[in-house]
Amino acid sequence: MLLDSFKDIVKHTNSLGFIDMVKIVGTATDAKIEAIDADKTVVIFGSMYQPIAGIDTTVGLSQIAVLKGFMDFPLFSGDKAKTDIVTEVRNGSTVPTEIKFDSGFGHLANYRFMSETMVNEQIKVPPFKGATWNLTISPEKKKIAELAYFQGVMGGFEKRFIVSVNAGTLNFSVGDGPTNRNIVPFADNVTGTLKHQWSWPLAQVLGILKLSETASTTVMNFSDMGALKIDIDSGIGKYSYILPAGKV
Repeated sequence: MLLDSFKDIVKHTNSLGFIDMVKIVGTATDAKIEAIDADKTVVIFGSMYQPIAGIDTTVGLSQIAVLKGFMDFPLFSGDKAKTDIVTEVRNGSTVPTEIKFDSGFGHLANYRFMSETMVNEQIKVPPFKGATWNLTISPEKKKIAELAYFQGVMGGFEKRFIVSVNAGTLNFSVGDGPTNRNIVPFADNVTGTLKHQWSWPLAQVLGILKLSETASTTVMNFSDMGALKIDIDSGIGKYSYILPAGKV
């Protein structure tokens, strides 16, 4: 379960390609996840369904490619393998400092956490004050695939897409004005509408939506206050991705 929790966290943060550090706030009863990309275009809040054994304080993940590499080594997931949290006593308190991997066949690896002090200095995630969600959909996989296709066609020239509602259809438009452009009718017969046109970063949103391939549920929430929230339920944890909009 320990390995499953960290694999899930890495998959839903760093594996997106734009998250370099992750904050984990653990207690005896739960574990919360926070992260933000360097450009502050995506904020992530997560909650695991079960507490992470041995993580009962705040720790951070950096150099996450190293952690992923250790977790992906087949023998560290084998029948004889062990994964443990290593602790140290600091200022009179016992705190988690590392994950230790042991294959049972002599292979060993240690991944070092960021300390709580480093986390608070380097991972500053602003609180989300909430929004009124004017339109909510559960995206279809075929529509995500269509958006991915046109991102492959247009993504080298257009970095953002525009969202609008017309006659009950939620449209995603890539390209605007007199240049090359296309429209993907992303959802039909939507309830709710958007009075304004908003734009969001195409690659980031598409990367998040691709997580739906293995998610139990995926929900997109749009606000005319200029926000998009994508909720992903992995079965191990729930993740909310919040993206401020650009106005067209």
